[in-house]
Amino acid sequence: MKKSIFLSIAVLFLIGCSSPCYRGQINSAFIGFSAADIDTFILRQYKPNDNYLHLIDTSIIVNTGSIYYSTSNDTTTVFVNSSNLNDYLTAGYDWELYIPAKNKTVLFSNIVDEINSGYKGACLNPVKSFVQDGQFTVPGFSTNKTFPISGFVAYIHN
Repeated sequence: MKKSIFLSIAVLFLIGCSSPCYRGQINSAFIGFSAADIDTFILRQYKPNDNYLHLIDTSIIVNTGSIYYSTSNDTTTVFVNSSNLNDYLTAGYDWELYIPAKNKTVLFSNIVDEINSGYKGACLNPVKSFVQDGQFTVPGFSTNKTFPISGFVAYIHN
């Protein structure tokens, strides 16, 4: 009897310590863009699977102290450091990324991440795939050591 009570309490404790992981975010890797082209871009969050009809939120991403640009050869990866979760491309929504300097729009939908749970949310759901401009895509992975919040990247060509 004592063993079953102890086991029940232990199971409840372990379940209570497990919580959903943070959603993996997709960073933008701009290929062939100048720094001036991508110093500002706009993220629009939409209701998923709704043909981009119902806008939920808009974020203007501007090159300030909360943005980290990492350039290698012709590719600049942008890492956003924000407490606003709408500043990140994540699963659960459709997204539009607009680059005003180029009048270019990139559409993201069907973002699939692996749903995990871990100790007090100290884990990340990996992004498995997404659709970018109508093409099924498996994200690249950046091994940037300076800003390793999320290494999942979408490549955007000029």
